[in-house]
Amino acid sequence: MAIALKNILIKTAGAGGIGLGVYDAHSRGRRDSIRYGKVQMADSTLDAWLDSNRLSKESDVENMMKRGAFKWRLDSPIAKMWGNIKGYASGFCSSLADNVVPVGLSAGTFISKGGSILQKIFAGSLGIYALYAIVKAFTGIDRTNKMN
Repeated sequence: MAIALKNILIKTAGAGGIGLGVYDAHSRGRRDSIRYGKVQMADSTLDAWLDSNRLSKESDVENMMKRGAFKWRLDSPIAKMWGNIKGYASGFCSSLADNVVPVGLSAGTFISKGGSILQKIFAGSLGIYALYAIVKAFTGIDRTNKMN
């Protein structure tokens, strides 16, 4: 009975670590999505304005077409939507890459067979990493001295 409870607690710790890693990645993806969407929309607006003010020849028809294209590009949600998608993917993947150690240890703890030595190694390593993260957060040992 005690072994089953220990395995359940270890699997729960692994699932919790995976959940926290994915939550952190999703949050960063959301923030980067908004940022990249705004940047993409601003760049698209500038490009549309520059394109609309250049004429290869003096032509009223070409001028009307360029004005119409400029208005369409300003009203089009494609640039912002593409920036949002690109930003979310970039932020999500960057966050997972930053947190590869805890997410990997959590996945190993969750996936490995219950009661195996491999599961114990993953669980112990995850516990040590969690303790290190807690100490680092409360003491600030990862800060560098900028007083040079």
